[in-house]
Amino acid sequence: MMSRKTTRQGTAIAVAIMTLMGCDYVRAGDSEPKRDIKYDTKHERNVLDFWPAPASDDPAPVYVWFHGGGFKNGDKSQLEKNRKSTIDAHRKAGYAVVACNYPFLSDDIDYLGIAKHCARAVQFVRSKTKEWNIDPERLVCSGVSAGALISEFLGYHDDFANPKSEDAVSRQSSRPRVVVSIMQPIGTEQFALRFMDKGEAPIFIYSDADPSDRIHPPSAAIMLRDKAMKLGIPCVALGGGRNKLPKVADGTTWLEQQLEFCQKHLWK
Repeated sequence: MMSRKTTRQGTAIAVAIMTLMGCDYVRAGDSEPKRDIKYDTKHERNVLDFWPAPASDDPAPVYVWFHGGGFKNGDKSQLEKNRKSTIDAHRKAGYAVVACNYPFLSDDIDYLGIAKHCARAVQFVRSKTKEWNIDPERLVCSGVSAGALISEFLGYHDDFANPKSEDAVSRQSSRPRVVVSIMQPIGTEQFALRFMDKGEAPIFIYSDADPSDRIHPPSAAIMLRDKAMKLGIPCVALGGGRNKLPKVADGTTWLEQQLEFCQKHLWK
């Protein structure tokens, strides 16, 4: 039997080798995220942060989050600064968590271009299956506002995977198993409704927007819910009491409900 010292030395050697090879070595159970990991080299904002799942012999499900900002601003740091409870709740439930940056709208990049960069981020995460001890089949895409639209686009647009590619990342699927929308914004018709079809990713929707909110009108969340229900796509849509969406039941939170929804559909 190897001594603890020998085991530690072996781990150190493995880390050194993977570092020299340009790999991102992450120990399962680490509490600190691995920051600014490049998921592509085409743009300076092609970076993500990764929080490993708690230590386990089983590959972990993955919660991939895209920030809001109208496709013109925002940053992955919003998840840690403003929604740390989301990170904590998912890691407590056994998930690895990923927060992604993506390029903004410009003369060179349109909405579809942004979505393709985000698809690459999902494909990159899946390519790290062994290194990060994650389950590529149990992947959730989630986001706030513009990030919600990105998650829906990836969930319902045709897969960007290229099985014949020589690039291992490009061969991975870009489609999540479950989609989570937070504060559904305008643009819902273009990013989600036009691509949704029967048998596609279940979706959890939460919006506490006031009816007067012009950027996140509750009608957008209701429209998305109704289309999903019409197609037979599993859907739960909840609100915080300021609009016509069903209010989250007393004694629970929307985050707890979202986790329950994901657990149900990731293991189907």
